[in-house]
Amino acid sequence: MVTVAALLLAITCRVPATIAGEKPHLVFVVGTHHYSPQISMPVLAKEMERLGFRTTVLLPPGDPEGNKNSVGIPGLEVLAQADVAVFFVRFLTLDDEQFGYIERYIKSGKPVVAFRTSTHAFRYSADHPRFAWNDAFGRDVQGTDYLCHMKGTTKCRLFNQAKNHTILTGVGNDPFTSAGSLYLTDLQPGCMPLVIGSGSGAERLVRDKFRTRHVQKNEEDIVAWTWEKNKYGAKVFATSFGHLGDFAVPQIMRIVVNGIYWAADVKVPEASREIKTFQLMAKNRAKARKR
Repeated sequence: MVTVAALLLAITCRVPATIAGEKPHLVFVVGTHHYSPQISMPVLAKEMERLGFRTTVLLPPGDPEGNKNSVGIPGLEVLAQADVAVFFVRFLTLDDEQFGYIERYIKSGKPVVAFRTSTHAFRYSADHPRFAWNDAFGRDVQGTDYLCHMKGTTKCRLFNQAKNHTILTGVGNDPFTSAGSLYLTDLQPGCMPLVIGSGSGAERLVRDKFRTRHVQKNEEDIVAWTWEKNKYGAKVFATSFGHLGDFAVPQIMRIVVNGIYWAADVKVPEASREIKTFQLMAKNRAKARKR
């Protein structure tokens, strides 16, 4: 079933139960147009529905970054009913009411799944009372704040010490490529790397209030990880995957799907279970040509 509310597309669907007991409710919060999550997250939600979850996708009208759309992200109150929140957001400046729904969810200790730009979810001004959240949503909620990124694609391999992790079930040992550039991380203690990526870019010195880092022309860093207990006691699966091209890569789709299962405390699918992939870049180009 698909319901449409004013100024909000909330995708909800109930499918035959494949999970024992009540099906976990995933709430996808789309808070940017950067990397086109308004395309990818509804598709991922449909795949999770096929696999037995209930989903709601908060898809605001226009781009909510910096409140460009003047309405932020309507419908965030549904987070109170979520079993797992899935964030793909960037540079938000939500008002008190909308931010409050996210803050209450985060501080409840419920599971968090976060994609790519969510490490820099907020961009409040220096004199704003929520300025600290610009870094804290990445560092304290997901395990790293944003530092910088490389250029081009990212060559990926499984982290050797994590190959038996349940999230990597069915992924296999072959290397694979993410269409997105490598994000550099600074993981908090307790985070467990799952996937290592390598990328290239300009040599430079990057400074912020937390660190100074000499970025080499070729870098390796962590692109997917777990955190058993973040600052608020929540289980976290986070990743810098999220480029539209990533959803066509079997290994990435399986890692993402398994990561959501893990966050929801549900046994991940067997390696033999089909996880669909999606050619979103080609569809997006075709749509652009029609416009």
